[in-house]
Amino acid sequence: MEKTKYSDNRLAEETDLIILINDTLSTRGFPRGTLGTLTYSYTGKRRPFYALLSRADGMRAEEPLRLHDFRVLNVENRRDRLLIAEYAAALSRG
Repeated sequence: MEKTKYSDNRLAEETDLIILINDTLSTRGFPRGTLGTLTYSYTGKRRPFYALLSRADGMRAEEPLRLHDFRVLNVENRRDRLLIAEYAAALSRG
């Protein structure tokens, strides 16, 4: 199987759209299913990624992420395209 940023988060890049896949950040207001944009990619085993995440109330914050906290959204996947469209609409509403 070929490794891509959709199957290996270490290959994720800044500006990739992501979705949180666990509740690690739920106490900070970012539960599983939260969407965001990766702002800092993989730089080593013990270093975090960073992403600008959006809460349901519109508040946004840059948060550190671990390798297994998220996945990159894939525009080739119908379900992911719907999530991306919803995310873009929410951002345009402000």
